[in-house]
Amino acid sequence: SDRLEDFRTEILGLVKAQAVKNAVIVPVGAKGGFVVKQPPTATGDPVADRQALGAEGVACYRTFISGLLDVTDNVDRATGDVLPPAQVVRRDGDDTYLVVAADKGTATFSDIANDVALSYGFWLGDAFASGGSAGYDHKAMGITAKGAWESVKRHFREMEIDTQTQDFTVVGVGDMSGDVFGNGMLLSEHIRLVAAFDHRHIFLDPIPDAARSYRERQRMFALPRSSWADYDKSLISPGGGIYDRSAKAIPVTPEVRAALDLPANVTTLSPPEMMKAILLAPVDLLWNGGIGTYIKASGETNADVGDKSNDAVRVNADRLRVKVIGEGGNLGATALGRIEFCRNGGRMNTDALDNSAGVDCSDHEVNIKILLDAVVSSGELPVA
Repeated sequence: SDRLEDFRTEILGLVKAQAVKNAVIVPVGAKGGFVVKQPPTATGDPVADRQALGAEGVACYRTFISGLLDVTDNVDRATGDVLPPAQVVRRDGDDTYLVVAADKGTATFSDIANDVALSYGFWLGDAFASGGSAGYDHKAMGITAKGAWESVKRHFREMEIDTQTQDFTVVGVGDMSGDVFGNGMLLSEHIRLVAAFDHRHIFLDPIPDAARSYRERQRMFALPRSSWADYDKSLISPGGGIYDRSAKAIPVTPEVRAALDLPANVTTLSPPEMMKAILLAPVDLLWNGGIGTYIKASGETNADVGDKSNDAVRVNADRLRVKVIGEGGNLGATALGRIEFCRNGGRMNTDALDNSAGVDCSDHEVNIKILLDAVVSSGELPVA
């Protein structure tokens, strides 16, 4: 996580989302995470700073994975006997099943996790972490985003709009380095991304050029650990810009006012107010590729939602003006919020349907690898 102050809250939110969304595919599971408390000192060189932070992140991840394996039962591959971890008092029965799925910020860390597991002699082999050099790379495949995008295409097709041949306007939650947001915003060359925000920046391009912005999003997606700050500002339409979420105020230009349909007397907005305005923009699609719950029903309170970190930007479903919501994230809307939006004419599926492709892909990979590893361990099949 990069939310030093409340990373536990972030992880708890992911636990709740997983319990709801993965109930059929993975009925029981857990979420864990880590935060880099002492990042390397910045040198002013963006490339070197990214590399140093990445190295520190890998070191922390190795410690985190080692901690999991330190308290997990293993299996003797020769005899099949359960091997309890040393110096661990167990209060429950044998439980040797532990797989990890790389998540936010660690999407490319599967090989690292499997390397740690190998050093422990863990029985699952490279089935311990899905993905990696011998698995399915979800970000490269774009599997989660592609699944959600099929829902988006279906919603628009029911309105006789073809997202693959006709331009349409979009606002979003996320940035191009993200698996779901990044892949999703490359699934049609006709996306006109008006605005987006993540935990760092607010991006505004009130009159976007579909072809030109598509090429820039491609460049950013290929740039390691990119953020909206890396977007070529010369390509942003008049009146737009990129603003830090820590800014005191964001100017509302005539172009932004028109794109977000804001009152004429509004000349500046605070970052939370601008993010609310983005969520309530009168565009065709809201593409959620972020973490957090941004939409609730009008009858719910923020306390009902249980996502305190986004209380300042959350909006009521009955005020939404988008036609379609793509739920590529986790619990971007409460269940009651989704129902209220759809009753008011919106089109939206639960995230359990929209973004289940990645989870399902990992589940298949792990089970295939467990099957093959048993054959390899017995000597019936060579490794290569």
